[in-house]
Amino acid sequence: MEPAIPMTRLKLASVQYVNADPLTWGFRRGPFRDTFEVLQVPPSRIPDLLAAGRADAGLIPSIEYQRLDDVALLPYLCIASKRRARSVYLASRVPLDRVRRVALDENSRTSAALLRLVLEHRDLRDVAFVERAPTLREMLRDNDAALLIGDAALTADTTGLHVLDLAAAWHEITGLPFVFALWAVRRGVVLPDGVRPFLESRQIGAANLPLIAREAAARLRLPAASIEEYLRVNIHYHLGSEEARGLDLFYRQASESGLVPGRRAIQFAAPADLEPAQAGRGPR
Repeated sequence: MEPAIPMTRLKLASVQYVNADPLTWGFRRGPFRDTFEVLQVPPSRIPDLLAAGRADAGLIPSIEYQRLDDVALLPYLCIASKRRARSVYLASRVPLDRVRRVALDENSRTSAALLRLVLEHRDLRDVAFVERAPTLREMLRDNDAALLIGDAALTADTTGLHVLDLAAAWHEITGLPFVFALWAVRRGVVLPDGVRPFLESRQIGAANLPLIAREAAARLRLPAASIEEYLRVNIHYHLGSEEARGLDLFYRQASESGLVPGRRAIQFAAPADLEPAQAGRGPR
């Protein structure tokens, strides 16, 4: 009998932030470890890994779907916020209507685009942007304001600053949730069991939120209860009809503002006829 040939694990590119853990927990710590390998990188690198064929699927910044060729989205899954996100905000030394120069977290793509749209809505169009490493004090050294995302936003001290939560600002403008990230798969990649492992990984993450929060608390030096509340209340992981409407509106506005070359219709890689009850909603 010939020895079995080990199956090559599919490579998933994900971010290093705690808000991705509920989606990737089943791949990193659960039953799908032998099927998928998770690469944890800054969000700005994930599109490049997909384009170069160095990742089979990735948790892409939502804006990058409009810039990437030959990828499709997985249904029912996202990182989104209905109102206040807590981990995506503009922190300013001056009142927001006086902001003229902004340091962008160099890892940001979607939030940088969202910030431009929010500022345009406030008639703040004469604003200069520069990219910086996500250290708030250094970002504000020679800029009026700084855009922070992810763990850096959760841990930054914003005492005495004017803070604009971008998900809350988007909801105030549109009445819709904002979708920050989505699972995308390269064309031609065959996913074992389609979308189901991704849905099950989300369910496993939902069941392990207290553990995820405790482990992140030690790393981020924040109270575990605060992190768990963030993952349960501020962030959610189900791409439903409202999220799809918000995403489509974001793409339309980004296209109209020249932030993306065109407006690409959303296409799903896996059949989207799975019943919502089967899909499982995970943490909301």
